[in-house]
Amino acid sequence: MTVFQKYSISFGLALALHLTILGLFGLSFSDETELVKHKPLPEIIQASMLDDEKIQLEAERLKRNESNKKLTQKNKQREIEQQRKKEQALLNQAKKQRIKEQKKAKALEKKNKQLALKEKQRLKKIKSLKAKEAARLAKIKEQKIVEKKRQDKIHKAKQKKQQLEKIAEQERQKAVLAKQKADAVAKAAALEKQAAAVKAKAKSDRQATISLTAAIQQKVNNRWIKPLSARKGLQCSVRVKLLPSGDVMEATVLKGSGDAIFDRSAENAVLKASPLPVPKDRALFTRKFRTFTFVFKPE
Repeated sequence: MTVFQKYSISFGLALALHLTILGLFGLSFSDETELVKHKPLPEIIQASMLDDEKIQLEAERLKRNESNKKLTQKNKQREIEQQRKKEQALLNQAKKQRIKEQKKAKALEKKNKQLALKEKQRLKKIKSLKAKEAARLAKIKEQKIVEKKRQDKIHKAKQKKQQLEKIAEQERQKAVLAKQKADAVAKAAALEKQAAAVKAKAKSDRQATISLTAAIQQKVNNRWIKPLSARKGLQCSVRVKLLPSGDVMEATVLKGSGDAIFDRSAENAVLKASPLPVPKDRALFTRKFRTFTFVFKPE
């Protein structure tokens, strides 16, 4: 039933009431028709209009309430549907999670079985390795015993050999000491003889050097031609290089007299005196006369 249908009867009764009142006023108060026309009618019409407006407002209010009620019901149904869908989604998710966990549990169980099998195999392998290691250690122990016996035998043989070698070494040392003693005596005699020979040779070389040096100076003096400018007391140091035959290779004044002519005359005197007297002993010649320096002092 609509709002209009609900309030149509009331509206009709109000309208009939109004018409009846108008009729009564028209029959009973004829002399006051003008008053009725101007005063009561507006009140009746106004009341009717007010009633109609209230009825309309009430109808609209009821309509709005009905619409709000339907909207509320629709929203509630939508919320219920959303809640149901949400719960269904949660149930589906929980179902998927449960299936996933079941699969995971099965996979874990399978993995644990595999790990258990691998662990069993590992322990079996370890047991086998331990048995092999025990056998290897037993074999090594046996080999060590055999090796120790062999080493003991070698050690005894080595000790015996060392003893024999020690005795032989002692005998050898005695022989070496005896030989060293004899060699020392012979060496001492030879050294003493050699020292005497060296001493005699040194004495002979010293005497020969003195004698030959004097002879060289004498021969050079004999070949010297005194310059006119030469003063008394002049002297100079001359370095001489000789061949083993005594021939002069070079004569050079190392420390001059201050008179160049005198110095040159000294060099010329050495060159003119060539060959100079030299020792027959080649070693003495090499040490003392191959290159030597002497002081030229003619007076």
